[in-house]
Amino acid sequence: MLVLHNMDELMTLPLDPPELAASGDKSVSKRVFAAGHACVCNPLKKKHYPADWIPQNCAFTSQHSDPETAQAVGADPAVGPLGFMNGGLQVVNPSREIFAQIVKHMETDAEAMDFADQSLLSGLFRERWVPLPYVYNALKTLRWEDVHAPIWRDDRVKNVHYILTPKPWDEVDEKGEFTGTDVTHGWWVEINNERKRAEREKGIVDDGF
Repeated sequence: MLVLHNMDELMTLPLDPPELAASGDKSVSKRVFAAGHACVCNPLKKKHYPADWIPQNCAFTSQHSDPETAQAVGADPAVGPLGFMNGGLQVVNPSREIFAQIVKHMETDAEAMDFADQSLLSGLFRERWVPLPYVYNALKTLRWEDVHAPIWRDDRVKNVHYILTPKPWDEVDEKGEFTGTDVTHGWWVEINNERKRAEREKGIVDDGF
């Protein structure tokens, strides 16, 4: 990931208190945790992805007509049939009771969880999690022209999530220069080089990364 702007406001995001969240009652507990949506467009057409992972079922697609709102409000999970979250960034209230529920669910249905923690949390807490705006967990593929470019705003993104391969650190030559084409990868390389320069000035030995 690459944090571009302060996100301290997430530390005070209202969530259900653990005792309420552990009740499992959808009628009173709908804010167990917060996360960004998964993009279920499958732009790379990966054959092992579910057949219903198509743009029409993607929560982000529902925001194309109102990109300004997309910067501040997460799409309602109910707009699509999947209601699937991405596990990259989560806001949680630690709870032993919730942890026990997660472990029990994992032990019972793990074979059906194609996307690990994302499948587990999306299924166990369906309709009970808070959708964050894409800017907090901006999946790099959202910026692509044929994916969700209509809502992406470079200057509004707070945190880039480098899903899939290649990663930006795989596209750096021996001189530290960027060799790729994805603009968001270039951001990471530039900021990482700035970090290294600052560390050299302080006498910190390069860790090779």
